[in-house]
Amino acid sequence: MMREREQNIKVPEICLIAPSQTLADNVRKLAHERGEEIGIYVGVLDEGLKLAQSLSERGAKVFVSRKGTAALIANAGFNVVKINTTLNDYLRHLHLMKHCQGTMAIVEYTEFVPELRSLCQYLEIQGAEIYGYSNEKEYLKCVEAVLKSNAEIIMGGGAQLPVEAQRQGKPFTVVENTEKSISLALDSVQQLLKVQKEEAIQKKHYKIQLEKYETVVNYTHDGVISVDTNGNIAVVNDKALELLGIPENCIGQSIQRLVPQLLFNQLKNSGNKEIDTIVRIKENMLSLNKIPIEVSGVFEGAVYLLKTVKEIQESEGKIRQQLHKQGHFAKYDFNDIIGNSPAIQLTKKVAKTYAGVSSSILITGETGTGKELFAQSIHLNSPRKKQPFVAINCAALPKDLLGSQLFGYEEGAFTGATRGGKAGIFEIAHGGTIFLDEIGEIPHDTQIQLLRVLQEKEVRRISSDKVIPVDVRVICATNKDLTQEVRENRFRMDLFYRINVLKLPIPPLRERESDIPLIANHFIDQFCHYYPEEIKLYMEQVYPALKGYEWPGNVRELLAVLERIVTLLERDPDMDISLSMVMENITNTSIIVKKPNSTRDTRIGEAEIRAALLANSFQKGKAAEDLGISRSTLWRLMSQYNMK
Repeated sequence: MMREREQNIKVPEICLIAPSQTLADNVRKLAHERGEEIGIYVGVLDEGLKLAQSLSERGAKVFVSRKGTAALIANAGFNVVKINTTLNDYLRHLHLMKHCQGTMAIVEYTEFVPELRSLCQYLEIQGAEIYGYSNEKEYLKCVEAVLKSNAEIIMGGGAQLPVEAQRQGKPFTVVENTEKSISLALDSVQQLLKVQKEEAIQKKHYKIQLEKYETVVNYTHDGVISVDTNGNIAVVNDKALELLGIPENCIGQSIQRLVPQLLFNQLKNSGNKEIDTIVRIKENMLSLNKIPIEVSGVFEGAVYLLKTVKEIQESEGKIRQQLHKQGHFAKYDFNDIIGNSPAIQLTKKVAKTYAGVSSSILITGETGTGKELFAQSIHLNSPRKKQPFVAINCAALPKDLLGSQLFGYEEGAFTGATRGGKAGIFEIAHGGTIFLDEIGEIPHDTQIQLLRVLQEKEVRRISSDKVIPVDVRVICATNKDLTQEVRENRFRMDLFYRINVLKLPIPPLRERESDIPLIANHFIDQFCHYYPEEIKLYMEQVYPALKGYEWPGNVRELLAVLERIVTLLERDPDMDISLSMVMENITNTSIIVKKPNSTRDTRIGEAEIRAALLANSFQKGKAAEDLGISRSTLWRLMSQYNMK
């Protein structure tokens, strides 16, 4: 608590009451960068509420806080803006904790407990104990219970838990807010303070105005109109005047009379918000959002948000460009597919031909053959190459979440759904290519939805009654025999023929043995930091065995074997390596990779090196050539003899 001599010191109008010192430090830094004066205080739950009461008496008008502390301050009648903790923040921490050994305990404000349970289920975290609290007394009981439990890692915040967990040596983590969420809260609190100063009116009317401004912030568009309970215009911006063709002196006039297409009376009677309604007003095709404002269940007005369809289309283009920057793009081309064998050359030729059309492609092949490399290469050589390339592994997601990832969902579609809903990858890939890997793993219900999207070229989000047109080129891949899956009724026949318009089988590595040295040398050039030429000589002894191997993991398995050999030889060039050390299921385990006789470095002394360098004016490349060794071997020997 504050000292008595501080009781009469005036404080800033905006005050942060932070449940943690970390949040306080982050807000202080951001406020300094923004040039804003904000009082920074640390207090949790009941202590935070007492701080708010004291600070309010000393001039604080609005508060910023988080979770339970913010709820207590708001329930006490103070104006407070919450710093939101997003599901992504929790997801990141839970994903890290998932890989820790032992049981897990989470202490969290009651409001967030259901979402945490859903996230734990999504991440397949078993046995996580979640302790919920709604006040300081319950919080202290939760802390005591957690510390007495068998939990080996703890997630939670507040004052006592981190301190006690650290004192007892128990690993713990605290979900802190991102700079973006803090910045959004500071934006909102500045707007809130402005409204307070401008609207010196009775409490009820002030609350109505606050709801209107917050609605505008939450559903921001270019054209904005706010009306009161009778439908008279209270707020209008220039863009709305332009789009609707109404006079500047329209404040106080009836929106129903000026713009009957907005259907004010219908909105007032139904009380239901309408989002993304298309309406034509004075030759303008507009996207219209109508949001009723209710206070304590009573209709108090509405906000209309307008945007032209042309502007929406331009925004979609910008969004797609941003998605491209965030990783929805292809990075591998046909040049990255190494091999000169007839099998791989024919496959690349067929794939390049397929790239010029937009028909669906089914890529088949064993695991590790490079199916996604071909999918990305096809996209980069197609007319869609400047548009998004979105890949998803159908076997990597739980079956109950796959549909929401493919097709998207509306707000409230299920517990833990993102506020405002979320676009599926078909929407994200609009204009580009979608790659569905392991297509044979999708459940039957999702197969039906996917078939409809491919047939109708439109997608319907989960819990939505609207369809969204999509233009997407679909490339699927599988290591299963889908014809057998169809015969056994595990894969729909109509979907199979829809995705199998163009077929691209990828040859396994055992059918392109001549490519093994090319792939190996390419890998060594790319990833070997020391002695690449010597390691290539070592590999010459191994190729007969590698070419006779079945390679169940194909190129992926070959790269793993190469990485093992390079790792061993880079650290000990004189090591003799048995193939059983670097390969699984190898028949001839007696084969040993020995140091080749052609390497001269064991017979080259310091004096010989100095003579070669002197004879070649210290040009190391020429000196190495005279010595009959590679430049990297010369460097290694010079280092061995401590020669500068």
